[in-house]
Amino acid sequence: MGIVVQKYGGTSVGNVDRIKNVAKRVKKTLEEKKKVVVVVSAMGDKTDELVSLMYEVTDHPPKREMDMILTTGEQVSMSLLSAALFELGIPSISFTGWQAGIETESVFGNARIVDIKPERMFESLREGKVVIIAGFQGVTDDMEISTLGRGGSDTTGVAVAAALKADYCEINTDVEGVYSTDPRIVPNARKLPCITHNEMLEMATLGASVIHPRAVELAKIHGVKILVRSSFSDEEGTFIKEENDLEQAIAVTGVAYDTDVIKVEVLKMPNIMGTIAKLFDYLASEKINIDMIVFSEHGHETINVAFSVGIEKGQQTVDQLNKHKSELKFEDAFYEKDVAKISIIGSGMTTNPGVAAKMFKILGDQDIRIKMITTSEIKVSCIIPEDRGIEAVKLLHSAYDLDVEKTANVEGTP
Repeated sequence: MGIVVQKYGGTSVGNVDRIKNVAKRVKKTLEEKKKVVVVVSAMGDKTDELVSLMYEVTDHPPKREMDMILTTGEQVSMSLLSAALFELGIPSISFTGWQAGIETESVFGNARIVDIKPERMFESLREGKVVIIAGFQGVTDDMEISTLGRGGSDTTGVAVAAALKADYCEINTDVEGVYSTDPRIVPNARKLPCITHNEMLEMATLGASVIHPRAVELAKIHGVKILVRSSFSDEEGTFIKEENDLEQAIAVTGVAYDTDVIKVEVLKMPNIMGTIAKLFDYLASEKINIDMIVFSEHGHETINVAFSVGIEKGQQTVDQLNKHKSELKFEDAFYEKDVAKISIIGSGMTTNPGVAAKMFKILGDQDIRIKMITTSEIKVSCIIPEDRGIEAVKLLHSAYDLDVEKTANVEGTP
């Protein structure tokens, strides 16, 4: 009998009726002769409520105590779901992260999982129980409660699936799968029957919010299959799994669009070995993540550097650069708002020449200015004016035939 790990997000357990619905879905999976482990998030906006509550007490909450209060949200969900299963005659047991054997770094607020000791979970499964685990949390070596930061419950689900060698990990959410682009922008976006780990990692990193990039990265490392599906329907979802030759034949799988980006420029910096490294070291010391980077020589003695960061980091980035202006010896540093990042993603790019050229031609024909470009084996990203972003998404989605249902028999089951 195989094991399935099901993760249910905050919307899926947002109230008592929805928790009862989750219990019925778990029962249905049991009837398919599967052992079930469930990972739950906090109910609805409970995490935000707990954060607000803490800030009513202090403007400077201790990180340890913030983690202590935040982990209670998932514990409420797990207990209610266990009770709902008992009402259906299904034996179950709920575990906090530490009870489930989830060990993390000694970091509060954004810890990473370092190990899972699954013995207690296996024992409960052998006893015929559904195991319910509080997502988003674990315990450090010195027995401190820790939280995993953004996407923590997704990460918990995948990590538990890896530790248990589960058949796959379901990410149950409020959408029916992974789409070729945001359906709110392109109503006839195509739901993908399957997508590779690499493609999903790019899409998640580039703005698709259906699953957190940390969870996809973990699934890729450990070979965990993920099924993204809706908690509110029985529609088949999207499998995220290893590559196969048939999938590789599709040049472009999806179009991602992200407005959480600004462009930073540093002008006329001395073209001296080591200067660039210093610049990015100074930003790294402030936990500023850099995405796209473009260099250009300005004569032989100076260079211009442009890169992108998250929109909330714009002023901090320029302030940090100006703090070290005397060492870096640049002429000016500033950031440009009102830009967006648009990307095409597809494993088939490696075997289909001309994919990037087509993108540039489409944008150029419509006078959509490309401010920056970055590429990898399976993606091409461009920074463009934000006011042309939605238009660009629609153009590219149509140009690569993503709004047309493919007739290939792509495998969509585990």
